[in-house]
Amino acid sequence: MYVQSMQLLKASHELTDEQIQSDVQNIMAIINYMSKTIDDFRAFFRNEKQKHPFSVSEAAGKAISFVSAQMDHYGISCRLVVHDELTVNGYQAEYIQVVLNILNNAIDALNHSGSRDKRILVSISAEHNRAVLTIQDNGGGIPPEALPHIFEPYFTTKGPGEGTGIGLYMAKSIIEKHMAGSLSALNRSEGAEFRICLPLADVA
Repeated sequence: MYVQSMQLLKASHELTDEQIQSDVQNIMAIINYMSKTIDDFRAFFRNEKQKHPFSVSEAAGKAISFVSAQMDHYGISCRLVVHDELTVNGYQAEYIQVVLNILNNAIDALNHSGSRDKRILVSISAEHNRAVLTIQDNGGGIPPEALPHIFEPYFTTKGPGEGTGIGLYMAKSIIEKHMAGSLSALNRSEGAEFRICLPLADVA
């Protein structure tokens, strides 16, 4: 868009040195951001063999950054609230994958809700020696008849060709089988809430 704008301004003889400098700075900022995103994805897809302590807020921030452009495109606001800086022991890349899956489901729900005020709230806090990350949206919630089945394999509330029903099943397996935690979902007044709970790491 910046390049096309420069071309149009050049054609109309309105392109100034100040405009060139401003556009080039913006273009370089976007390129640097894209380069960092590629590096993040490269690290994200690297298989982890051993558990390591990692920051829950840092992992959540990375997951949000992966879909930030998508949320901006659809007019969705996302807020990360960190009540406690917490460290857990596990597989950071897999944890990010779980958060990404839930965020993508929230984005889909909000896009189908028809609401103009689309919001996602990600919150991190300590509860009973566990790190709890919640993801809430105001997309209307999960149909009550579907709620007990959303973590079952091949179950999906999406239309034909829109979902495989594997994402939440895998997410639950990762959290509960690989990291000894829990993943659950419920409906709040405005939408769905997912809770990821993991034991706090002993970093002493």
